[in-house]
Amino acid sequence: MGTFGEYIKSALSSIKNNKGRSFLTMLGIIIGISAVLTVLVLGDGMKETVNGEIDAMGATTISVNLDNTKTDKTFDQEAINQVEENLNNIYGVAPSFTTWGYVKGKHTQYEMMVQGTSEAAKEGGSVKLAHGRFFTRGDVEDRKPVCVISQIAAEKIFGYEDVVGQNIELTFDDRTAEFTIVGVTENTPQDISYAGYGGDPYFIGSAPYTSFAAAFNWNIDEFTSITIYLDSEYKNDVLKQTRSVVENVLGIRGENAVKVSSGYGTDQTTETILNIITSVVAIIAAISLLVGGIGVMNIMTVSVTERTREIGIRKSLGARTSSILVQFLAEAAILTFTGGLIGIALGLSLAFLICKLIDFAFVVNPLLIAIVVAISTAIGLFFGIYPARRAAKLDPIEALRTE
Repeated sequence: MGTFGEYIKSALSSIKNNKGRSFLTMLGIIIGISAVLTVLVLGDGMKETVNGEIDAMGATTISVNLDNTKTDKTFDQEAINQVEENLNNIYGVAPSFTTWGYVKGKHTQYEMMVQGTSEAAKEGGSVKLAHGRFFTRGDVEDRKPVCVISQIAAEKIFGYEDVVGQNIELTFDDRTAEFTIVGVTENTPQDISYAGYGGDPYFIGSAPYTSFAAAFNWNIDEFTSITIYLDSEYKNDVLKQTRSVVENVLGIRGENAVKVSSGYGTDQTTETILNIITSVVAIIAAISLLVGGIGVMNIMTVSVTERTREIGIRKSLGARTSSILVQFLAEAAILTFTGGLIGIALGLSLAFLICKLIDFAFVVNPLLIAIVVAISTAIGLFFGIYPARRAAKLDPIEALRTE
């Protein structure tokens, strides 16, 4: 044997003359490659879908909490306004507090959790209105007694959904105040879950923190936490600014009393979990690649045994040991490379169908395809080494004696 082209030609001829055996050799590789690729594409699609859902929310929040063991400073109205003015690319800043109380319905009273916030919460991404409006900056500044409640809360309390303009009585700390409903928000999974919680359902609502504080005689100049509302696009930039801005506004630089947190950690955790799930399943699927590689080695060993006399003739005519080795390696590599291509086509087709079926994004990484092709070829070379070396080391005289 001479040139590399001749090795390839000889290998292809051998594969062609043994179609059935060649197909069985490739079958393990086809199944392994298609299984691994399907899992990896589904994993990428799952991550893309989850991240898309998070990004579709548009906005997010950053929470800022003061450690009262390290500082006695609090957020008053002036400090809140200064933080808002010094942060770029945000919708607004509001004190963070949630209060539990009761709301009076037609026939009974229900537990209610009310979030005191500002108009910026409307841009917080999770607020979608079914009726009416959200409270405005004017409502916050004028301390107007307005609120928004969920669809399910409206139905339970009033018996129907569009309750814009109706008044409800909220009771907290043995004080009762009347608020006008200006908006009804679409139900969230949290609203539905809490409203159906056992025998003691409760509802969720929002009101301007200023009007809520005025109605229940709370001091709005001593908050220890605030919430920053912003678009997720600017989350990382705002996170970098927040601690420094808050420390400068409150004059507590160097005290390490400001704790900043956001949904970023949750996003990272979700990404990590999805990566782990995909990796574990891919490793399990990759076991079939190992089985396929062993199949290649077995079939090629059988091929060497069957062609012992042919190898002896070629070696007696001057074929070098390296030539025999390269030919059998080429044959193994061609089988696994071809099996890899078929496996890729099958894997992508399966992944596409499954993604469409379960409504995942279909994401194909070209680098992933290149790696899969390289892996399939490498498997052929690795598992083809033993039979190829066995063929190359045959003694020509002993090989010619073989019947």
